[in-house]
Amino acid sequence: MRYEKALNMALFLSFMITIMVPVTGIHVHKLAATAFLLLSCFHMMTCRKKMSGKRWLLFVVILVSFGSGVCGMVLGRCPIILKIHRGISIVLVFVLAIHIFVFHKKCMPSK
Repeated sequence: MRYEKALNMALFLSFMITIMVPVTGIHVHKLAATAFLLLSCFHMMTCRKKMSGKRWLLFVVILVSFGSGVCGMVLGRCPIILKIHRGISIVLVFVLAIHIFVFHKKCMPSK
């Protein structure tokens, strides 16, 4: 149970560093995004018995965001890919916030 808390904190930290691109720079963003993807995969494996369709969809959106970021790096002359990446990432922030809120409500019910 203790490793799950450490994993969740590492996910949160890597996510926060990932979304702070203007402060940290693009190189730190790329490293944090890669760490977030790997931690998300590990988080999904540890929680696989509880995976529903919505959580699989969340993981697919994370993969699409990562893939569009990689394509944006490779195809730097095509700004539409970076705009798609930015749009998907904004949606991902809201979806992850909802996921965290629902998970927090289930694990720590109010008195």
